[in-house]
Amino acid sequence: MKLLSKESIIFYSILGAITAFVIAPFIRSLMDFDWKIEILVTTSIVIPIYIFAKKILLKFIIKDIN
Repeated sequence: MKLLSKESIIFYSILGAITAFVIAPFIRSLMDFDWKIEILVTTSIVIPIYIFAKKILLKFIIKDIN
């Protein structure tokens, strides 16, 4: 999947919206740290989620299109 392809832009836009409005606030609500530490911990959880979602997209969705 190319970085600036139509599918990639749509995929990362949807994943970013879900992350920004659902996952990140949920993770931050579980913690009661300084905002800098919360952002660091949230980022360390969200980035692997992106990697996992991309692997799923490449394995199941993209192969079905071709």
